[in-house]
This record gives sequence, C-alpha cells and structure tokens, in this order.
Amino acid sequence: MKHTLYRLHLLTSSLRIVGDAIEAVALPWSLLQSTGSLVSVGGFALFTHLPWVVLPPILGKTLDRTAKKVRLAFLALILQAFLAVLIVPLSSNVWAFYLIVSAISALDILHRYYGFSLIASMTLDESELQGLNATLAALGNGVSLVAFPLAGFLAYRFGVKAMLLDAVLLFLGALALVPYLNVEVRRGERAERSKGVQLRITRGLVIGILASILLFNFAVGSFRIFVFASLRELTEGRVLYGLLQSITTAGSLTAVAGMTYLARRRLARLKQPLILGMLLQSIALLIVGVPAVIALFPAVFILGFGGELLNVSFSSLMQKFIPLESLGTVRGVFDALATLVIPLSQLTFAWLIEKNLSKPLLSSTAFIIAVIALAFMRFSLRGIGSD
Repeated sequence: MKHTLYRLHLLTSSLRIVGDAIEAVALPWSLLQSTGSLVSVGGFALFTHLPWVVLPPILGKTLDRTAKKVRLAFLALILQAFLAVLIVPLSSNVWAFYLIVSAISALDILHRYYGFSLIASMTLDESELQGLNATLAALGNGVSLVAFPLAGFLAYRFGVKAMLLDAVLLFLGALALVPYLNVEVRRGERAERSKGVQLRITRGLVIGILASILLFNFAVGSFRIFVFASLRELTEGRVLYGLLQSITTAGSLTAVAGMTYLARRRLARLKQPLILGMLLQSIALLIVGVPAVIALFPAVFILGFGGELLNVSFSSLMQKFIPLESLGTVRGVFDALATLVIPLSQLTFAWLIEKNLSKPLLSSTAFIIAVIALAFMRFSLRGIGSD
C-alpha cells in the first residue's frame, strides 16, 4: 500500500511542480503588468517565502498528530486548486493577491511534508531511503526542465488565466488520493523492530547539526549574489543567467541519477554523500569568486551536484534517525531557520559588494565559513550511521 502511495506522491509532486512553474512565471508577470511596479514583484517574493519562515513547525506538527496523513495531502491539493481559480478574478487586488499567494505556498509545504513522512514510514534502510528520495528529486528536476519553458509560453499566451490549468492539475492530483483517504501512514513492522537506531539521537546532536546547517546555508546563500555581481554589467546577462540555471539543474540531475544507481546496487550511504555535497558546494563558492565569467559554468554545475547530494542525504538522515511521531515538527524547525538565514546572507554579501569589497576576498570568506560548517557537521555525525 505504501509503495502505491509513493507512486501517487510521485504523480502529485509532478503535477505540483508544473503548477509551481506556472505560479512562478505567470503570477509575478501579471502583477508587474497590472501595477507597473517592481516593488510589487518584491512583495510577491516576500509573501511567497514568508510561510516558509513562519509555518513549517506548525504544519509539521499538524502532520505528526494524525496517522491518516493522506487526508492532509488531499486537503492541501484541493485547497490549492480552489485558490488557483480564485486568484484569477482577484489578480488586480494586490493585497488579496498576496494573501492567496501565501496560502498557496503554505499548502505546498503541507504536501511536501506529507511525502517526507511517507518515505520515512516505508523503511529505515539507508540505501532504500536514499533511493526513494533520489527518485523523487530526479523526477522533480526532470519535470522542472520541461515545466518552466511551458509555463513561460502559457504565461505569454494566457497571462494569469494560465492558473486555471494549474487548478485542473491540482484537482486531478487530489482526485487520485480519494481512494486512500482512510489509509494510516505508520512505520511497518520491520522499521519498528529497527527503531532502536533512533535512541542515539540527543538534544546536543540536533543542536550541533542545526548550527552546522545554518552556518553552511549562510555561506552558500551568498552564491547567487556573486553570480549577479558577475553578470550585472553584461548586456547578455539575463540570457547567461537562464543558461546557468539550466546547468545547475543538470548538475542536480547528474547527482540524483548517481545516487539512484548506487541505491539499486545497495551501495548508497548517508554520511559520505552528505559530507561530499557540502565539500563540493564549498568549492563552488571558491570558484564563483574568480573574476572570469567562464568560471561561473563549472561553479553552478558543482553547486547543483553538491546541493542535491546534501539535500537528499540530509532528508534520508532525518527520516532514519528521527521518530515518525515528531519528524514533521523537527523538519519544520530546520526548514524555517534555514529559509530565514539565506536572505540574511544575501543581504549581507550584497551590501559588502556594494561597499566595493573584493569579490574574490568575499567568496573566499564564504568558502572558509562553509568549510568550518562542514567540519562541525562531520564532528556532530561521528557516531551516527554505518559509514
């Protein structure tokens, strides 16, 4: 039954990603055309990300409190479909627009956490966890490659009315879950017998990992600012930025393809790819500081490759060692704090660059911070896992 739910989650996640692409392209452009103000687009970004700072611990705890988690995934999809329809006639009302965008973003969190808990309930085996998470990530990256060009065409052709297609896709995803609304998502007997692995988790370990991730995110969050600093004087900067985004996705796809292969060979582990991912992203920070624009191409590929290694392995680590009854809450706290630290990092490094500090010096500083976080993570994980 859980494998059926997992396959359905792959389906609903694909539909959700297409919807995300439509929202990310059609909504800000519609807002810009109706207001003529770049500030309104900044407001869109703020209200899209605000739920990720405030709501993850609350939504995670809500998910933890019920065994019938499919119902919450269904509710998230059906309400998002309703909001996608509602935003079309209200798109000219800026504040209504912002509130609807925030609500859609909040429901997206709930759907993602459902999938996160579902995978955690299926197994505690490291290779199996890495395989399930890598397959989901590979599908997401693959769909994104197609979804964003499609969303651009739909936004150009239909404007904000493209959200109606988003609503249809979300509604179809919700319908697919209807036969499973009474299914309980719990850990199976094999996982329960292995539950002793979770007893090694201490408050100090959680705090250590959290501090490492926050410090690392602060360092890596600066990467985007360095890219913009390199491209802002170029007339073809926007075209190059789009190409760099594609190369980043290619790096991510390469990483998850490799992880999926290793998982099928029963060779996937947790700590090694996590540490390797942090190391590669640290190296990317060093490369992005090189003055030559050509250096951006290997930098973004390495960033995408390392980032996917880190994200998939960190998800698997939490799913293996944190009890299912508190998994959503813990993940919510991590996500809220990690989301908050990234804009702080970007503001800090952007301000330092505007003060004419050397970009190579700043990227080297970010590299050093990332390496310190990596060492702290390695120390924190020294007694965890089999590798």
